[in-house]
Amino acid sequence: MSGWIRTLLGAAPAKRFAKHRAGTSAVEFALIAPVLVIATMSISDATAIATGSSRMQTAIRAAIQYAMNGGTDMTAAQSLGVASWNGKPSSGTLSVATACTCGGSAGTCGVLCADGTVPYTYVTATATAPLGGDMYTLTKTVTETVRTR
Repeated sequence: MSGWIRTLLGAAPAKRFAKHRAGTSAVEFALIAPVLVIATMSISDATAIATGSSRMQTAIRAAIQYAMNGGTDMTAAQSLGVASWNGKPSSGTLSVATACTCGGSAGTCGVLCADGTVPYTYVTATATAPLGGDMYTLTKTVTETVRTR
């Protein structure tokens, strides 16, 4: 036992104080409880981020799948992707666009390339949304591009 407690309380009370263990559990709980609460909330937020990201990916895949199956109306692809996005945040966005290339450089969709070949057509779907919960929030963007022709 430290000397200052013995000096302050005297030898006999200091020994009784050192042996007394009644509040030890309460003190230990008070020290560990905030850590447990923060860990629980962090796990909840990480789960919300992972789930939201997976749902965004599902929406992107639905829009891309429409284009891969021959769909050419990108407004319809966007609508299909948004309809497939379960739990879409109100500020979440999904856009679908086409781009064409001729021999590696930009081309015009629907117009033959200078060498007479059909241009390669690419469809890009991009989703952006805030994900998270009470402690952590991040804005995530998912983009997927496929060549359809």
